[in-house]
Amino acid sequence: MNRKTVLNQYFVLSYLVLLLNASAYLGQIQYVNSATFFFAGAVYLTYCFIYLVPFSLLVMLLHYFLAWKRLAFFCLRLRLKPDWIVYGWAVFVLGLLQILVFADSMIFGIFDFHLNGFVWNIVTTNGGIASMGGSTSSILSFIGVIGGFFLVQGLMMILLLKVNRFKISCQIFFTKRRFNIALVLLLILGTFQGIAYGLSSFHAYAPILTVPSAFPIYLPITFNRLARSFGFTPKKDPSFKMKVHDINLQYPLKVIQRRSDHKTYNIVWLMIESFRADAIDPQITPATYAFAQRGVYFLQHYSGGNASRMGVFAMFYGLYGNYWFPFLEENRSPLLIDLLIKDNYQMRMFNSATFSSPEFDKTIFARLPRSCLIDTSLIDSGPGWERDRECINRMLDFIERRDPDQPFMTFMFFDATHSRYSFPPENAIRTPYLENFNYATVDLKNDIALIKNRYINACNFVDTQINRVITYLQDHDLLSSTIVLIAGDHGEAFMEKGRWGHNSDFSEEQTRSPLILWIPGIERRQITHITSHLDVPATLLPLLGVTNPPEDYSLGFDLLGAARREFTILASWNTLAYVDNEYKATFPIKAFARQKVTTKYDTEVLDTTAFYQSRQQHLIQIMKDLARFSK
Repeated sequence: MNRKTVLNQYFVLSYLVLLLNASAYLGQIQYVNSATFFFAGAVYLTYCFIYLVPFSLLVMLLHYFLAWKRLAFFCLRLRLKPDWIVYGWAVFVLGLLQILVFADSMIFGIFDFHLNGFVWNIVTTNGGIASMGGSTSSILSFIGVIGGFFLVQGLMMILLLKVNRFKISCQIFFTKRRFNIALVLLLILGTFQGIAYGLSSFHAYAPILTVPSAFPIYLPITFNRLARSFGFTPKKDPSFKMKVHDINLQYPLKVIQRRSDHKTYNIVWLMIESFRADAIDPQITPATYAFAQRGVYFLQHYSGGNASRMGVFAMFYGLYGNYWFPFLEENRSPLLIDLLIKDNYQMRMFNSATFSSPEFDKTIFARLPRSCLIDTSLIDSGPGWERDRECINRMLDFIERRDPDQPFMTFMFFDATHSRYSFPPENAIRTPYLENFNYATVDLKNDIALIKNRYINACNFVDTQINRVITYLQDHDLLSSTIVLIAGDHGEAFMEKGRWGHNSDFSEEQTRSPLILWIPGIERRQITHITSHLDVPATLLPLLGVTNPPEDYSLGFDLLGAARREFTILASWNTLAYVDNEYKATFPIKAFARQKVTTKYDTEVLDTTAFYQSRQQHLIQIMKDLARFSK
């Protein structure tokens, strides 16, 4: 066979393997009727071919490039056979395609989004991959998967070139006539799915419109403008376009004014990775639970998002997640840290993961010397619980050695509760638990109860470390002069609604997190209305003497004041979510996805008209707030 024939047959075989590889996408679709079934099948067959085309073109480009006689002669002089260069390149390129599709389908299955800027940020940022909590066994398993795809692609090429029976079978089956018929069928299927989507968009038929979100790089086709030109009116989609514009920061909006006679509080800020609202429990976290009864305990509290970046950002800045990007670009610290620096606070920040992923060293703590940021670059590596314990050792040592005549602020980000959820044997209060937690091989549906037991045990360990801090403050008579804040960056799901972990949706499990405030002189109480991480700066800054209204520097409310939230906003890399006591609505801001409206507790709302009509003023206000701190 000539080289072009071999490559054409290789592309067909690779397409068949790709169909098997991409079949995981089909499991993420809700098949409400036969129309969604046939539409999903058409998209699946068409888009697997579309994914194959650019990679095949890369191979054919090299094939034609090496067909030049001078280049072929040059390769032969180097004792390199042009055929084997092309075949080797084909194995590599098509193997890379298979790996990308496998990785994307795995990410989508867990997190409900495809390979995107967030994933690229994790891969390229220092400490990003490590921050995901992968183990050596997980890394080895993924290496095995990568090697497996290259092996499959390589074996197919060897069979085509070296095994006569296989070559003959391919020649009989993959005839030019059948190849052309297959191309025509794929063209028909592509046309069908495009028309089906366009008509569904015209009629606002949600079951079809939600299917493509399962497939990466889907290109929607609509006929609404064409229909209007012929006098047809598309069915109105009751939605709201949440547009996010570029921001030229103006923060704060006005010059900050302060009382000269304000109190000087120490601040101890304890943040727990993936800390669910129900993790505060007398059996799981007895010391933290007891401390919550002594302070101000917020029972319906939300993070600023469903991941660390947006959750921690909201808590320090009091701003929606879309502001993260311009603050990162300008390396701009929050007003809270600026004022503490101005007041000559002694500061040490601890993180048993890393301050570089997310980039808190370039945002929240950008103005602090690197010597004030203690993370994995400065402490011995080991499981999260060991690093947590060492960080608390160093935190207590910092407080012990501080200058008592100057106020201090210290921050701790616990990592034991990050998946894979680590803890020492003495904190194994829930058994059995999954002992070998391998991301590549874990069976979420069957192992989730054992995984959650690991999480509970990790929470119990973190509770012992929080108890060390509280006990120290109490024994050294510091609680009378120290604000203590205990919170999670976000929540954590355990397949209650089909997802594990966080960063995939805005379910209650992923976004609800406890908040406990100890403020000297403030009576203990429990707050049952909606509150948010966004409210923390508006609560702390008046205690530091700021007299400006909160709207000058945040989008939050003073938690100790009379104002109450009617709704809150959550953010992820590409989406925003609105939440109130009745509804929750998700709005894409940087990616192709449909808006989704559910109840507050995540049950889908089929008729969304009532939501958009009754909350229109709130949504308009959110649009304004998304750009309030822009010149």
